[in-house]
Amino acid sequence: MAYFNVSPATSRAVLQISTSTSAIASTSTGFVVPALQDITVNNNVGIFNWTQLDTFGQLSLPTPATNSISGNLVVDATTYFSTTAGGGVTGIHNLSNAATLIQWRVYFDGNKVGGRYISGQGYITALAPTVSPTAPVWVTPFTIAVDGPIDTGTAS
Repeated sequence: MAYFNVSPATSRAVLQISTSTSAIASTSTGFVVPALQDITVNNNVGIFNWTQLDTFGQLSLPTPATNSISGNLVVDATTYFSTTAGGGVTGIHNLSNAATLIQWRVYFDGNKVGGRYISGQGYITALAPTVSPTAPVWVTPFTIAVDGPIDTGTAS
């Protein structure tokens, strides 16, 4: 089996976003979100269930999926608040606040040639920055509500 080991610096999980109207074309489009603590891909195909009097078992049909990307990140002043955080992309807070449609890629083994990724478009939501005396660095959860399908690819 070929597992994805994200320990080496060149194989870390990476989230790349862009405000382009078309899919991310390369590893240098938009910007890489820094300081990810974790990232989760949620692929949730809906199921409609019903029962009938002529059968004991429940019947089911698939419905469109509700997909999302979620995680946590350490708040970086530039990529969180900036009007141009990198690659001409507005900061994460502003993208969420303006409900801006973004393009995204999640690389499973680094954003390098040959790196495997999933991609799509969606909206950044569920930001909730928090800080405390025992955790004195601002961190925030985030969610990208996926608009449409999740595609797969290999960086070239």
